[in-house]
Amino acid sequence: MAAETDVHEIPTRREMIQGGSTILGGGLLAGCISDGGDPTPADATDTATNSPTPTDSQTSYEVAIEPAGRHTFEEVPETYASIPGAWMDIAMGFGIQPKAVAAFDRLPLKYYDALPGVDFDADAVRTLGESAESKYDKEVFYDVDADVHLMDSRMLKKYSGWDDEDLEEIESNVGPILGSLIRFPFGGRDPYYTLYEAFEKAAQIFQRQAQYEAWVTLKESFYADIESRVPVSGGDAPTVAAFNFGFDPESGKFFAANIDAPRNDTRSFRMLGVNNAFQGEEYVPFKPVGTEKLLDIDPDYIGMIGYLSYIDDTQLQKVVETAQDHDVLSQLRAVENGNFVRTGGQYMGPIIDLFSTEALAKQLYPDEYGEWPGSIHDVPEEEQLFDRQRVADIINGNV
Repeated sequence: MAAETDVHEIPTRREMIQGGSTILGGGLLAGCISDGGDPTPADATDTATNSPTPTDSQTSYEVAIEPAGRHTFEEVPETYASIPGAWMDIAMGFGIQPKAVAAFDRLPLKYYDALPGVDFDADAVRTLGESAESKYDKEVFYDVDADVHLMDSRMLKKYSGWDDEDLEEIESNVGPILGSLIRFPFGGRDPYYTLYEAFEKAAQIFQRQAQYEAWVTLKESFYADIESRVPVSGGDAPTVAAFNFGFDPESGKFFAANIDAPRNDTRSFRMLGVNNAFQGEEYVPFKPVGTEKLLDIDPDYIGMIGYLSYIDDTQLQKVVETAQDHDVLSQLRAVENGNFVRTGGQYMGPIIDLFSTEALAKQLYPDEYGEWPGSIHDVPEEEQLFDRQRVADIINGNV
């Protein structure tokens, strides 16, 4: 069922640096486009009750997701559990709150707080372990009893220490494990899906076709507006050195991110057309680089993947000041000019994607997109690049 990792092993959070965060949710509908021969069952959706209503002819349907394979649903799942990645935000795009998550640490719920009428009952959400990388107890999975597990089986094996027999036991006795890591190529291999391909798969699982199509319409309009207004391109565009796990001057450990690689967590940078400081280098998900390498590339901006989710503007300024006081890092143009930018990161599904792209646009090009106030909650309504109310309406089923 699961592919083994190769030399590009994905480090756990304990193996790198620590961080902090929160969570949120709601409930409704979306779309289904045939992917690689997957069936596209007909459905009807009751928007008044926020629940899908299968047609009389629909008794079962199949969904195929790599690397898990194909699963036949006899009825539409109502509950799910998830572990780190974009799948909770994807399901939240349909307004479906998780029944359980790996842990509450680092889950960026502030994005949902920024949407009017989108609620998340944290008290109703179980945790599968004490942290994202806990050695999960299978009895907890039995107790949660989720209809489907939105998680990559390879990641579940890595975090839990389970083997294929353990996974098969949970699938047989609790519910299918259907998910795919889209953050970056797992083990050096290409990811199976882009963000919206994974989103479409979730739409198939939950039979939320109309809601998915509304999301596609919204994001295409948003993307077109953003891309049409990017003020510079090609050689005139700024060079960004993006990093996983932020940028910690005191540690001397910097983990470079190739933003041109097929990875979901750097999509905001690609949307804004920046030049990649690590272009042409061998792709490694977490590539350690030293200060000499940074001095050699001397980027216009330092990009902190995920730090839009995990730190506030005050904490960012402390990072900048520490770098400016550093004997070597202070020589970088980006450090000297305070050019540090933050994006959404590893949990980025369709909701976080909108906020991340808006925030990066304002950080890079304030003259075109408006000044970045330092927080997603402080963007003036007249300077917001997407309609929060429309997003909330789609999440809540008003498509």
